[in-house]
Amino acid sequence: MQVTTITYQRVLNLGDYNSARLEKTAVIPDDYEDHEVATQIIIESVERQIHEEHIHNQLDKEIRDRKKELAALKAEYKALQKELGILNEQNLVDNLILNAGGAASDDPADF
Repeated sequence: MQVTTITYQRVLNLGDYNSARLEKTAVIPDDYEDHEVATQIIIESVERQIHEEHIHNQLDKEIRDRKKELAALKAEYKALQKELGILNEQNLVDNLILNAGGAASDDPADF
């Protein structure tokens, strides 16, 4: 039996209800005799490429997740800065009231 083409397909489960599919077909020249080697080459090529794509997709997802996390942390930081500003203003007002009222002791007799 003369082998003229080799096709290899790989489906990789990405774990998030998605999958990646890669298929390659190679045409074998008539004078090529070692079909096992040709088959192994195409299999290794598909496996290497699909795993590289999977790693690339994982890194892209990780980057997107970290950007969302960074945005949330920046928003939280901004809110805390605003709250700190309000508390500092309130502290200044309280200090002015205490200083304007005379002695600032805890002794009830001073009031």
